[in-house]
Amino acid sequence: MIPGFFEGLSGATFADMPGPLKTAYLDVNPDPQGLVNMFEKDRAKRLAFKDRPEETLQGIKAPCLLIAGDQDVITPEHTVEMFRQIPGSRLALLPGNHGSFIGETLTAETGSPMPELTAGIINAFLGTE
Repeated sequence: MIPGFFEGLSGATFADMPGPLKTAYLDVNPDPQGLVNMFEKDRAKRLAFKDRPEETLQGIKAPCLLIAGDQDVITPEHTVEMFRQIPGSRLALLPGNHGSFIGETLTAETGSPMPELTAGIINAFLGTE
């Protein structure tokens, strides 16, 4: 992860959760306590995350497409390292930050062609074009 990611996350509180994400959750499940619970579980899960052992990545047999942004929270170097460990995998390192290349609501860039291009890459990988 980029430097400072886990340190920032360890100090994050529910108040730090972006409003659009809170609204999206509450649109689906109007239980405010459920939202707080989801935030706490997600935060704890991310803080406890450990890299997967090389043997696990090397054991992946399914077709695999790794997609990341060149300014993502996972560094390009780490993404390339994972790509090299997964036999037969494919890699798409795209311009953008975390989620911008798929049009994620908090990072989407108005008028960017990247979400459509990313969908095309995914469709080509899946053979659905």
